[in-house]
Amino acid sequence: MNNEENEFLGWGDSFIAEESSFTLLPAGEYPFKVVGFERKIYDGNSDKIQNGTPYAEIEMEFTGAEGTTKVFDRLYMVKKWQWKLTQFFTGIGQAPVIGQPFSPNWGAVVGSQGRAKLAINKYTSSKTGKENKNNQIDEYLAPTANTGVVSQPQQPVQPTQPQQGGFQPGAF
Repeated sequence: MNNEENEFLGWGDSFIAEESSFTLLPAGEYPFKVVGFERKIYDGNSDKIQNGTPYAEIEMEFTGAEGTTKVFDRLYMVKKWQWKLTQFFTGIGQAPVIGQPFSPNWGAVVGSQGRAKLAINKYTSSKTGKENKNNQIDEYLAPTANTGVVSQPQQPVQPTQPQQGGFQPGAF
């Protein structure tokens, strides 16, 4: 997280007036860049997640025609959600092999890029009781040739010696 954004303001300090920079993107597929990653321990109130569960909080920037927005996702370090860890790391190009042990390179997460399906999440604010919307990750998508997340295609190997009989491959 950006420490400057979390800097305290004093009661007597002035501040820079800003409009909300929140942008809600329509549901769909978008490119993202990981801009933040923190290791945390869950201490909430859930029937699905046990207190003390380690998780990674991933901060991503998504860009669409409407603008750029930040989306946070939690990757819980529990066996029943290994599928989501696999999906995320595949999506950012670390590509675990299904059925094989995988050790993620957590140090390479920030700066990674990928694509994901975003959904619109509707919720009621616990502070105001007002219904709000935000984007959440529906699915991380595996890289394809169109996403720009895969490695460069290999160039065909050119023969180093001329073929006998004057035949040149591809010279028809």
